[in-house]
Amino acid sequence: MIQSLDRGLEILFILAENKSKGVTELANELQVNKSTVFRLLETMEKRNLVQQDKITAKYKLGIGLLHISEGLVKNLDIINVSRPSLKQLMDSTKESVHLCTFSNDKVYVVDQVKSNQIMKVSATIGHEEPIHCSSVGKCILAYLPEEKRNMILDGVQFIPYTEKTKTSKDELINELGEIRKNGYALDDEELSVGVCCIAAPIYNHKGEIKNCVGISGPSARIHKENIDSYINKVKIAASNISHNMGYRIPR
Repeated sequence: MIQSLDRGLEILFILAENKSKGVTELANELQVNKSTVFRLLETMEKRNLVQQDKITAKYKLGIGLLHISEGLVKNLDIINVSRPSLKQLMDSTKESVHLCTFSNDKVYVVDQVKSNQIMKVSATIGHEEPIHCSSVGKCILAYLPEEKRNMILDGVQFIPYTEKTKTSKDELINELGEIRKNGYALDDEELSVGVCCIAAPIYNHKGEIKNCVGISGPSARIHKENIDSYINKVKIAASNISHNMGYRIPR
């Protein structure tokens, strides 16, 4: 690696973690002389990657980084970004994994990695998932802004797909609160008899939730005795995808 480039990048990482830093402070952290740091800062300042406070003489990140980040966001493809994590989740759970997105007030399946098992549960790409009783539907619904969530709830037709389907708005609202608290949604035979599904939210770089990842399998394999293990794996996959989409947990 080119040493000067490496040091320049390290300066950007340091400034990303701090409000501002002076030349001496940066030199001490990098363990180089001040003239080296000054030359690097001077070069990056010309590109608007850093800017100097005229009063304190300290440096902070520059507006030029926004142009870089905007370009990155434009090129982020949720399907391509998620694929490795979906595959890894299928390998670890042996169940079918699907990626869903929120569009036009509905939740759709946009990608899937099917289980290799003979008895498996598969989704259809482009299929709309019932928002009130599917794990992915409830997952995204739970994290929508309150006003948006209430608007959608007012229009929900509580179709009873099975005996376990919730048909009460108040009951669903209570469950959505639990989903936000626990970080995952569960469909225990609410949509299809004999099928259990788990979903966890995916955050984008703004901290918004417009996608989620879920698994579906026979309730003979996913049940109350082992479900915690599945939940943990789904949440880890969602966290990894969120990280790759640019999300960072607020400090």
